[in-house]
Amino acid sequence: MPSSDSADPAVYQRGDALDEVLPPELTGRGPSPARSTEEWAADAGIYDLSEQEYWNWLATLIQEGSELDEHLDDILEDVYDLEPAFYSRNGRRALQERLRQLHEVRTSVRAFEQDVEQLSFVFARADTVETGGADNAELVLSSIKRTYDRAYDLCLYKLDRISDGWVTATNLLISLTILVVTILFWLEFR
Repeated sequence: MPSSDSADPAVYQRGDALDEVLPPELTGRGPSPARSTEEWAADAGIYDLSEQEYWNWLATLIQEGSELDEHLDDILEDVYDLEPAFYSRNGRRALQERLRQLHEVRTSVRAFEQDVEQLSFVFARADTVETGGADNAELVLSSIKRTYDRAYDLCLYKLDRISDGWVTATNLLISLTILVVTILFWLEFR
């Protein structure tokens, strides 16, 4: 994911799944993605959908969540593949780039989480659908969160290992310098 461009398929924005099922004019939301969860839940149009539209919304949300999870899996695989030596600046930069990508994807993960919360709320409040159907979207969300956490933790662990390698090398250099100075001092006054 080179940038957080809206054309990037891995970037998920608040309401994307619902917008694919219904145009924003029908739900009364309009194009404002910076709304609170309470404002999204108050949209009367999302409670008047047919059962088929609810299931289409769920299917679209699961599909988009799966794509987001695949993107996170790709980043996780990249982090697993990176095994730089502590003195490798390119390796450290590559890990920092993966960390930057994870920071960019965090917004998409949060937007997906809010949409799953909205779907669960609507399914619980609407009388036309079974409330257990939202559990599938929550399973996808938990998979996304697990993958994100694993990639983030592994990236931080590898960066920490690189830093520890530098500390160890520095300590070894200082110890050798002290040893040489001690030997020279001892030879001088012997």
